[in-house]
Amino acid sequence: MKSIITGFIIMMAIAFAGNTLLADDLPSPKEMLGKVNAELEKGLKLWYPRSVDPRGGYHSIFDQDWTLKPYETKGIVQQSRMVWTAAEVALRRPDHRAQMEPIAVHGYKFLRDFMWDKEYGGFYWEVKADGSPLCTDMSEMKHAYGESFALYGLANLYRLNGDAEVLDLAKKLFHWIDKYGHDAKYGGYREAWYRDGRQMNAPPKDRPDQIKGKTREMLGDKSMNTHLHLLEAFTELYRVWPDPVLRSRLAELLVIMRDKVPTWPGAMRQFFRYDWTPAATYVSFGHDIECTYLMEEAEIILGNPSAKKTLEVGRSFVDHALQFGWDEKYGGFFYDGATFGVPADTSKFWWVQAEGLNTLLLMHDHYGKENPEYYRCFIKQWNFIEKHILDAKYGGWFPLTDADGSNPRGLDNRFSQVTHGLEKAHLWKTSYHEIRALLNVSDRLKKITEKEAR
Repeated sequence: MKSIITGFIIMMAIAFAGNTLLADDLPSPKEMLGKVNAELEKGLKLWYPRSVDPRGGYHSIFDQDWTLKPYETKGIVQQSRMVWTAAEVALRRPDHRAQMEPIAVHGYKFLRDFMWDKEYGGFYWEVKADGSPLCTDMSEMKHAYGESFALYGLANLYRLNGDAEVLDLAKKLFHWIDKYGHDAKYGGYREAWYRDGRQMNAPPKDRPDQIKGKTREMLGDKSMNTHLHLLEAFTELYRVWPDPVLRSRLAELLVIMRDKVPTWPGAMRQFFRYDWTPAATYVSFGHDIECTYLMEEAEIILGNPSAKKTLEVGRSFVDHALQFGWDEKYGGFFYDGATFGVPADTSKFWWVQAEGLNTLLLMHDHYGKENPEYYRCFIKQWNFIEKHILDAKYGGWFPLTDADGSNPRGLDNRFSQVTHGLEKAHLWKTSYHEIRALLNVSDRLKKITEKEAR
C-alpha cells in the first residue's frame, strides 16, 4: 500500500489553507528538544509521587488542580499503564531511576496481590479502591484489552529490574491469554471472557443487556483496538522473553494489523466478525497514527527494522490521517471520521495529539528529506498542544478540547467512565500517552540534533 500523500496533496492543502508556518519560521530540532524536555520534567513532577496510593497501586482520579478526588474503583488498564510508564522512565532516564523504580514495583505488587484472579487466572477488569474484588460473578467480564496492558506493564518492569517473579507472572498471563483467546483457525484473539476463561461470545444469561465488550465490539467479534494493544504488549514481552510461540503470535498480529485491518488508501477498520469479515465503521485517526509507531516497534523487536511493506503501510496511515483528519487551520488531529469524508468528531483528544506528535516526528526521521511537511506538521502539532492542551495554570494535559482549542472538558457518555470536569487522571487517562510521546520525541530530537551537528 503506497502513500497517498507524497508531497503533492499535502502541499496543495497547505497552499490553500490559512495560518501556514513557512519553513524559515520553524524552530530547529535543537530548540524543540529544550521545549519537550522541559514539559517532560514538568509532567513527571506532577504525576510522581502524587499518583502513588499508600494502600497499593495508584490513585484513580485527580482534579484539574491535581487534588485527589474520591473514587470507588481501580482499573487494570489504568494501573498497568502506570506501571509501564514508571518503569519506562526509570529505564530511559537514569537520573529518575531511584525514584521511579520503587513506584513501578509498588504498582506491580497491587497487580499481583489484588488484580490477579487467584482462582481462575487472568486479571480482573476492575477492583474496589482498596483492592478487594468488585464482583466475583462468573459473568464479570475479563477482556483481552485489559490483559494486554497488564502484560505490557509486567514485561517492562522485568526489563527494568530483572526480577524472575515478574517475568513468571508475565509468562503465566501470556499463556492464559493464548489458551483462552487465540483463534487457531482465523488468527488473532477472541476478546471477552467469563471469569474462568470461557469465551463470552453472546450476552450472559444473567446479564442480557451486556451485548458489547470493553472496546465497544459486539460480543463474539474482534476489534482493531484490542489487537493493536496485544501487538504492543507482545512486542514488549518478546523483548525480554524470546519464546518461539510468542514470536509466532507477535508475527501473526503484525500481519493482521498490517494486512487485514487496513483498508485502501490507508485507514484502519474498527470492528470485524470472528473470521475478519470487516464491519462498516468510522476511522479513528489517533489509532491509525499510533499503529504506525507500534508496527515499527514490532518489526524492530522481530529483527526487521527496515521492513519495506510495514513502513509503507504505516506511512499510508499517517498520510491518510493528514489528508482527512488533520486540522490545517489550528493544528492537531481530529478524533474520528469517514474514510473519505469530513471528520465526524472534530474534538481534539489529549492522547490523539500525543500520538500525533510522536508519529509525525517518526515520519520526519524516515522521510524528511523527500517531504519536509512532516516536520512542519510536527511543529504545528506541538504548537496546538502547547497553546491549548497543556493547562497553563495547573500543569498537565486537558482531556480534550474543541477543534479550535476552546472549551476544554472531560469525557462523555461514549466511555465507561463519564467525566464532567477537567480531571487530570481517571480510569482512562494516565501518564502513559503523553509521557511516552515526550520520551520518544525527546530521544528522536536528540538523535536528529546530533546527526545535524556532525
